[in-house]
Amino acid sequence: MWTPGIQWMHVIADLLIAVAFFTIPFVLLYVARRRRDLTFNRLLAAFGVFIVACGLTHVMAVWNVWHTDYWLEGAIKVLAAVALVPTAILLWRALPQILSVPSQRQLRDANESLARANRELEAFTASVSHDLRSPLTTIAGQAGLLELSLPNANEEQRRRLTRIQGSVKQMSELIDALLVLSRISRHTLHREIIDVSALAESIFQDLRQKDPSRNVEVEIQPGMAVHGDRRLINDLFVNLLANAWKFTSRTEHPRIEVGQSQHGSMATLFVKDNGAGFDMAHEQKLFKPFQRLHGAADFEGTGVGLATVARIIDRHGGRIWAEGKPSEGAVFYFTMPTSPITEQFLLMQRAMA
Repeated sequence: MWTPGIQWMHVIADLLIAVAFFTIPFVLLYVARRRRDLTFNRLLAAFGVFIVACGLTHVMAVWNVWHTDYWLEGAIKVLAAVALVPTAILLWRALPQILSVPSQRQLRDANESLARANRELEAFTASVSHDLRSPLTTIAGQAGLLELSLPNANEEQRRRLTRIQGSVKQMSELIDALLVLSRISRHTLHREIIDVSALAESIFQDLRQKDPSRNVEVEIQPGMAVHGDRRLINDLFVNLLANAWKFTSRTEHPRIEVGQSQHGSMATLFVKDNGAGFDMAHEQKLFKPFQRLHGAADFEGTGVGLATVARIIDRHGGRIWAEGKPSEGAVFYFTMPTSPITEQFLLMQRAMA
C-alpha cells in the first residue's frame, strides 16, 4: 500500500536516476569528440541512445505516480529494449579491442624493457663507432701524408689518392648517419606544437643558400602544424626536403610541394616533387637502411636518410608510404598526431601490438 513517504521515496529516486542517466551521454559525446582516433565511437553512440531511453523510463515512472499513461511508459520501455539489443551486440564485438587496451603495469613493464634495450644499444653504438672511426682516421692520415710525399705524382696516382680520400669521406658520413639513426630510438621526446609551414620555409632557405644557382619552384601550404619533438621533426623535414631538392637536380623545371590534410586528430602530410622518381615495385626498400634505388654516380647519399625519416615517424605513432614513377617524380606521405592525447594513445597501441 502506497503511503506519502514511500511515494516520495520512489519519486526522488527515479528523478535522481533520470538526471544521472541524462548526464552520461554528454560525457560520452565529449569523449567521442576529443578522441576521434578511438575505434569505440559507434559503441559510445549506441550507449548514449540506450542511456537516454533508460532515463526516460524513470521519468515516466515519476509521471505515472499522478497519471496513468501506461501505454506511453510501455512504448518508452520498448524503445529502451530496441536500443539495448544493438548496444549489447556492439559491446560483444568490441570486447577483444577493449581487452587489448594495456594496463598500467603492462605499460610500465614495456617501458622498462625498452629502456634496457636502449641502454644496450647505446653501449653497442659507441663501441662500433669507435672501432670503425679508428682505422678510417689512420687511412685518412696516411693518404694525406702520401699526397704530401708525392708532389710530382702522375695523373693516375692522384686519381687513386682522390678515390681513397673520397671513400674515407663517404664511410665517415655513413657512420655519422648510422649514429643519428641509432640515437633516434634513445632520444627523449620533448613534445610541442610545431609550425611545419615555417619549418619547411626555413629549410628551403638553407638549401637555396647552399645551392644558389638552382631555380626551384616551391609551394608550401600555410598553417600546417603537428605535435612532436622539435629536433626530430626538424631532422625529418631536412631529410625529406633535401631528398626532393637532390632528386630534382636534373629536372628542367623543378617543383617541390609540401602540404597537409586533416583527418580528426591526425594529419596526413606530403612532400611532392617532379624529379627522378622511382619504380613502385621497389617501394618497400625505400625506408630500409642502405637500400638505394639510384646509383651513387647519379645521386650521392648514404642510403640512411629515409630510414631515419621512417624511424622518426614511428616514434611519433605515425606511418609513412610513397608513390612514384621513374622520371616523373615522387610523393612521400606520412601521418602525424596533432594533439598530445592522440600521440599517447597511438604509441600505447604500438607498444602492445
